Amino acid sequence: QKAKKRKHDISGVGSFALQSEHALDSQLFNRFMVQLLQRKKEDLYRSKGVLCFEGEGDAKYIFQGVHEQIQFEQSNTKWEEGEPRVSKVVFIGRDLDREEIEAAFRTCIVHAQTAHPH
Repeated sequence: QKAKKRKHDISGVGSFALQSEHALDSQLFNRFMVQLLQRKKEDLYRSKGVLCFEGEGDAKYIFQGVHEQIQFEQSNTKWEEGEPRVSKVVFIGRDLDREEIEAAFRTCIVHAQTAHPH
């Protein structure tokens, strides 16, 4: 009798994307990711994104991660003139609470009325 191949249990696995048309606060976003990884590192399989940070000019940032191993760097390309500066992040994992994660992500957004004068 052959041993059954062990299948990955994919119940509860899903993905979702979050985005913001406003710049993000880099310190708050960093804290958001650190806290998310502390709580969900076993359940967060992949994460990736393109980010626009307040006060960083045309610099575009990208990150990708597998569990808690995150690579974060400035992109080789800049935000083009007229290009919408939309930050987008994607999370893939098990039993991720989208509402909770989205609420935490929203705290990283720099809104126009709180933006620093240029």
